[in-house]
Amino acid sequence: MLAIGAGMIGGALMAGINFAIVQVKQNQIADLYSDELVAQGIIDEDEFNLKLQMLQLQNILLPIAIGIGGGVLVAVVYLRIGKGAFKVALAVAAVAWVALYAMPTAKYPADPDTVFNPEGDGGYSILYAGYAAASGFAALGSALAFSKTHRRNWYFGAAGLYIGILGALYFAFPSVSVVEVVPQQLLNVWRSSMAAGMTALWFSLGIISGALLEREEKKGPGREISST
Repeated sequence: MLAIGAGMIGGALMAGINFAIVQVKQNQIADLYSDELVAQGIIDEDEFNLKLQMLQLQNILLPIAIGIGGGVLVAVVYLRIGKGAFKVALAVAAVAWVALYAMPTAKYPADPDTVFNPEGDGGYSILYAGYAAASGFAALGSALAFSKTHRRNWYFGAAGLYIGILGALYFAFPSVSVVEVVPQQLLNVWRSSMAAGMTALWFSLGIISGALLEREEKKGPGREISST
């Protein structure tokens, strides 16, 4: 429960960033699309407003869900290893951030056209989800393969294998075209604020859960497992 609680704190931090920054920029982008799409009759105004409300709700609920899932991931890995709580939690959070967010976003950066234009997805969602899943499984498989060697620095080998797999995946997955509707400066702030929120979520999860689990670990054998 400690790791899950830390995940909820991380999720709440990301939700706060979404509310304070991401949503403001998201509304500015929505205004640009509303002027164009509603005026041309591509989308009904009420339908567009409902979509915007769903996105605003997602900005709050999705971080909490990710935080809980991340907390469960930290707990599972820690229960398997059973020691070095802080290092384990921080390592899991860092790897998850890289594999599930940084790498997929580098390949498929957030595109407002896929969010606000009903005809603008172009397979983006499926490609992003597929790439994130492939990246996550590549990281997990690399870690499992090299951890069984019981070498002292096995994680360097795992990192090398993961990078090699990701390099192949990067060229194997098709690219998507980005529609230039939003000014570049606004687009950059929108993307950067989302990146800040996701980074805050994963690393606060790692630091907080690691500190809490390490405190329980120091209390005595068995305490850390029952309190996770």
